Amino acid sequence: MTAGSDAPGVQAQRTLMIKEAVMAYSGQLKRRFENEGRRRLKLLQRCVQDAEARVVAAAAARVDPVTFLNDWVWLYEPRNPGRGLPAVLPLTLRPRQVDFIRYLQELRRNRRNGLVEKSRDEGMTWIVIGYYVWAWLHEAGFSGGLGSRKLDLVDKSGDLDTLFEKARFIIRKLPAFLKPQGFSEKLHSKEALLINPTNNANIKGEGGDNIGRGGRSSMYFVDEHAKVPRADTVHAALSQNTDVIVYGSTPHGRANLFARIAHNLIPGDPWDKFTFHWRNNPDKNYSLAVPALTGKGLEQVSPWYLFEKSKSVDQALFEQEVDISYDAETKNQIILGAWVQAALKLRLQATAPATAGLDVGDTGPDATVYSSRSGPVVTRIQELLSAEAPQDAHELATRDRVTLFQYDRNGVGASIAATVDRRTDRTYEVRGVFNGGTPSKTVYEDSQTPADLRFANFATECWWRLRLRFQKTWERAEQGLDHPDDECISLADLPAGDALNALVAQLSQATYSRVGTSDKLTVNKKGEGGKSPNHAEALIYAYAPPPPGPPTPKPRPAAAQLGPGSFD
Repeated sequence: MTAGSDAPGVQAQRTLMIKEAVMAYSGQLKRRFENEGRRRLKLLQRCVQDAEARVVAAAAARVDPVTFLNDWVWLYEPRNPGRGLPAVLPLTLRPRQVDFIRYLQELRRNRRNGLVEKSRDEGMTWIVIGYYVWAWLHEAGFSGGLGSRKLDLVDKSGDLDTLFEKARFIIRKLPAFLKPQGFSEKLHSKEALLINPTNNANIKGEGGDNIGRGGRSSMYFVDEHAKVPRADTVHAALSQNTDVIVYGSTPHGRANLFARIAHNLIPGDPWDKFTFHWRNNPDKNYSLAVPALTGKGLEQVSPWYLFEKSKSVDQALFEQEVDISYDAETKNQIILGAWVQAALKLRLQATAPATAGLDVGDTGPDATVYSSRSGPVVTRIQELLSAEAPQDAHELATRDRVTLFQYDRNGVGASIAATVDRRTDRTYEVRGVFNGGTPSKTVYEDSQTPADLRFANFATECWWRLRLRFQKTWERAEQGLDHPDDECISLADLPAGDALNALVAQLSQATYSRVGTSDKLTVNKKGEGGKSPNHAEALIYAYAPPPPGPPTPKPRPAAAQLGPGSFD
């Protein structure tokens, strides 16, 4: 068979082999769960019949949470019947899940904060809840906090998708000799609260902005943290609440606190990070040899992964939630993370003239950012102290030999730029960019609509121009399209460090939406819960076009050219 000679036939054969492998493995899982269920039934029967066996089993469960979860914790998965598996099944910890429990123990032992990035359906939440129940049973005075972006996800009666119903389910399935003496769900289980009457331990929950405001905790876990609104405010409250914070989530872009912590973009010591990737899951990472699409030989693939991907209607969401991608496309993202990564790798030739951009923030002394570029090459991104910004910005602009220095003329940086503008020794033009101004009449290649009819303001046009540069950079680097240098952008000359990390994160946080009856595009530069992107906006100003001038009047037709019915 020659390459591509029977591609549809090969693809059909691969698809059938993959589906059969997934179904066969589901059968193995079912048998494994059945065997584990029988083992647990025998263990329970011994404990019911033999007091000494009960003492031994209780002691083993008390000493080690891994033993407790492996012997006594049951899960509920409503999707399983459709997969040929039981809805209620015993938790059998995989090696990576055992590692996770030890990780939680180490965080508490060392009083450290932890971040858990995960592929979906890796069992993180059930294991955290199981660990909490273990501590609630065996540690006097333990207080475990649970949070999510809204209270209905923390506790809603009868809803096993919520954190507290999972805890109640685990407790209900425990044999009587392991439950606290005198425990009554009616008396000791309230909304977002579980009390152990024998040792004063508790598990409590909060949602949204109230996370961390309910008193001190031994440790606090926030589920799907990347989607928590106003996460910085919540984090400030939690920092006063507990010595051990654990944030767990699948990624949700880079414009949130979870992503900043994951990439060490917050002040202080790096958090201890744990990764739950599907490739570490033996129930998913098994391989299969299938015919190669080239028609030559075989290749090893992951049946589970390809089967799940084939069912996904949103490939970007699949990459985000399964491959733990922080750069998968989010809804209405202006500059995709993959485009930024391409710009980090693509080296281009610097060309004159050089231009600088300055963004002055009002949120702290280190929020002012200077950027410069020589044609398509970004040559500098640097934070400045606001008090010293006029002098530092002038010195950098002189050193970078810029001919144009641009800033937001209506922003808080106007006074700083005015100070720079008054310098008699400057060799560059200082120009204010009016973000709220009318866009130009430019027709960009991705639309037939002029910019002034397409964008709500000049700022949105500037962001879109930068978007097109990054998109062409990716198309050139990854798809081999022949875009010229001056239509692309390169970040490859920037030194590694905090400034570059901040720029990379901020470039992908801005989103766009349509507003008003005109349905024009507008930019939300903070994205979903992000901070003001000072680094990205400095780059926006470095690439901002000249402000649109007054419209050029159409030439008046000569009298001889006027036809019948024409008028002035």
